[in-house]
Amino acid sequence: MKNQTLEVNLVKQVRECKTCQWFWGGVPPYGNFPVYDWNEDFPEEVRNQVQTTKDVVKPAMKGRACGQGQIDAGIMHGCRKAPIMTVGINPNMTSYFPSSTGARWSYPNFSKNTRYAYYYRHHNVYQESLDIDFIKNNVVEGSAIVAEKDGWLLGADRCSDHRWLLLTIQYEDEDEPQKIEVAWTDNLRFVVFADRSYKVEPGKPGFKKGDIIGGKIDGLEKNNVQIYENSTGYYQRYVYVLDIFKKLVGGTLESAPLSIAEDVAQHDMIACASPGWSSKYDIPTEKITENCVMNHGYLVSQLIQTKPKVIVIVGGSSLEMFARVFGPFMNDLDYQYEVTDGSGESKLIMKETYQLLKETTEREKFLHINMGGFELKSRIVVSPHFSYSANFVEQSRLSSSAWKAFEGDFYEDAQILVQEGRVKENNWNDIIPIRIYGKDDDIKEKLSAAAWNVLMAYYYDPLQMLAEVLQQEYNAGRLPFDGNINHLKRPEGSCRFCLNELWKFPEGCAYGKEKEATPATGELEEIVRQVIDTGKKQQIKRIKEGI
Repeated sequence: MKNQTLEVNLVKQVRECKTCQWFWGGVPPYGNFPVYDWNEDFPEEVRNQVQTTKDVVKPAMKGRACGQGQIDAGIMHGCRKAPIMTVGINPNMTSYFPSSTGARWSYPNFSKNTRYAYYYRHHNVYQESLDIDFIKNNVVEGSAIVAEKDGWLLGADRCSDHRWLLLTIQYEDEDEPQKIEVAWTDNLRFVVFADRSYKVEPGKPGFKKGDIIGGKIDGLEKNNVQIYENSTGYYQRYVYVLDIFKKLVGGTLESAPLSIAEDVAQHDMIACASPGWSSKYDIPTEKITENCVMNHGYLVSQLIQTKPKVIVIVGGSSLEMFARVFGPFMNDLDYQYEVTDGSGESKLIMKETYQLLKETTEREKFLHINMGGFELKSRIVVSPHFSYSANFVEQSRLSSSAWKAFEGDFYEDAQILVQEGRVKENNWNDIIPIRIYGKDDDIKEKLSAAAWNVLMAYYYDPLQMLAEVLQQEYNAGRLPFDGNINHLKRPEGSCRFCLNELWKFPEGCAYGKEKEATPATGELEEIVRQVIDTGKKQQIKRIKEGI
């Protein structure tokens, strides 16, 4: 693929990358999972996906169940020249989690790079699954855990570094729950078909006598199986932002079909999937980040070719990783603060995500790369994590100390908020979220004016704030609408992703990017190398300075 352009070369480079030995060097840490292939190279159903914010499971197309395997490393979702790019950490291994949904998720394992490229070009808000009965029909004989009575699944606790699971089952009319240990090999996946019941309701069992609660799976090979599309919250989150943006601008734009995959591309800095990216899981995050972000620079390559006008960084952890390589090029974004521990040692701490949301939506912050005749200037905005809808409700956010001060200064107001159920739990930092339904919330009339003013000083409407950034960029002329294509205007620069010597997508390129002159061979790759080298030098400097 030496004669292909950067964006086309990435298909083979990323898909065939097996650098991280933790993922690929021995027994796969979390597999295997159901995989499928299409019956044709360019399914019409794939290019005609319609985005939605609803919770949807619907038949998509017929394909071929290909047994079980690992999840391919992934490239960016959507048009390579989409003007908006969201950036997260890595794909979520949803099939890892023991539940009826986790049992039926399936992942593409395409026989051709052509199909792989087509899948990612049109990936919208859906993730694929197979029929749950098809999965059940492949339970290994003798391995099934069958319900002895009606009952509830109280727990399905999977170990993160072994193929081991503890099922806690409560049968009707029994005082004590049963605990069943399950272990399996990487060749025989164990899946759970019942869903956990967090509250046992008499007369409403979670499963019936004779139901299969779980079992080991083998096979899963069949032609002409039904593949389903499942709307997925992470991919859907930015659809709300687009809808609000269109209403803010109004006019012709309000009825334009702005969408994920066309106007918004979604990228992950780490190409390989895992069930999460925290200390809860046995993942060597530092080494994987070094390989994928700093050494291979897959995100850097795609970003340099795309030249997005707006980059939405999903969560503080994503920003921290993003800054490792792009930190030298976003000097106006102050995303850390310095603290000193008891021994007098100082270190830099990432600011709270919503504080970063406020700073990047109320003030213009840019990623600015200008080297070797190449220039990219993208508006940077930090968003709460897309996976959790609770992150995007309207709320006021006070630190624990600020809430205690609020209780002291406005005791009666604090009691009203508690009694009304507005003070929410938060188990991942010291912030107290207080649910506020807009600046004209009826609870305003129950609170003192002074207390309300304090809440408004810490008030966030994340979806509105993210949409207002797009409105700002639109008004500044940096994110224009193109009535000829009925979408946001594509960034400058050519693209051969959809039409090249290796494949030609039947719909071609709606934006005429294949007609523009391509960069000289190696030109963009040299910019990528310089960006990565600059990022590495900054990291070395920080290590030497102890920060």
